[in-house]
Amino acid sequence: MRLPLARRGFALVEALAAFLILALVLGGLLQGVGFGARNESRGDFLLRAARQGRSQLEALGVAAPLAMGESSGRYSDGLLWSLSVGPCRSAADSGGLGEIVACPVALAIRRPGDAAPGDALTLRTVKIDANRPAQ
Repeated sequence: MRLPLARRGFALVEALAAFLILALVLGGLLQGVGFGARNESRGDFLLRAARQGRSQLEALGVAAPLAMGESSGRYSDGLLWSLSVGPCRSAADSGGLGEIVACPVALAIRRPGDAAPGDALTLRTVKIDANRPAQ
């Protein structure tokens, strides 16, 4: 009996090697897509948190004087915030306005359920109130 010189089809080892290579390539692609989705989610969070935090910090001290201490709450879209107002310090103003009171303020915003420190946005500023008496 004579053996054919040309083979037909693939050997089992060749087929397994092809499936292994395909699995590695697809795994890498899916991992890249997953990282992209997480980055898009984080970018959306940072955008929303920055807008709401900036709005809250701009309104702080307008309707009522700043009160030293900490407070927290939740925005309408579910983001959690915590506000810390440090001790206010007074300084003499050279522009003739009298004494200026400056209070350090920190606002931390995070998503519910996120415990990692990288998943929070912290905004820090100094609020100045020229109409408030020095403490």
